[in-house]
Amino acid sequence: MDNKNIGHLIGHTVYVCLYGVLIISTVFLYNSANLAKLLYAGWVILAFGIIFLLWSSKSRKEGHIEEDVRREALVESGMYAFVRHPEFLGHILIIFALIIISQHWISLIVGAILVALLCLAMIEEEKRNIEKFGDAYREYMKRVPRINLIAGIMRKYKWRKGG
Repeated sequence: MDNKNIGHLIGHTVYVCLYGVLIISTVFLYNSANLAKLLYAGWVILAFGIIFLLWSSKSRKEGHIEEDVRREALVESGMYAFVRHPEFLGHILIIFALIIISQHWISLIVGAILVALLCLAMIEEEKRNIEKFGDAYREYMKRVPRINLIAGIMRKYKWRKGG
């Protein structure tokens, strides 16, 4: 195992541990500021994040089925037509929801670290995808935003209108 793979493994391990800390802190510090409206918003965001994560995973699998199974394909359908990293966006929404549900500074700090790690992971994944898919991925990057779903929907709608 080379240093790059070891670093990647360490990064994943840290991420999983911090995610666990966030989940546990949310359970034990549930609604600590006692802000009911914020709590309800957190649950709605959590549900949306989980649905988004599952939907993006399904889009990725369906995109690979449509392509030649002998080679890895660039998936641009489903959720990947709106954002380049829908699974990362799903995790960010879940993290944001857990912070809102716990309403505690510990969750805020852990959540901020997790989001920063996800941002770094997105950048690294884009580098790997450029190496793997070349100009096709660069063109995809021009058409589809990284994680801004609203911009992705607007761009997709504008593109369909011929704009």
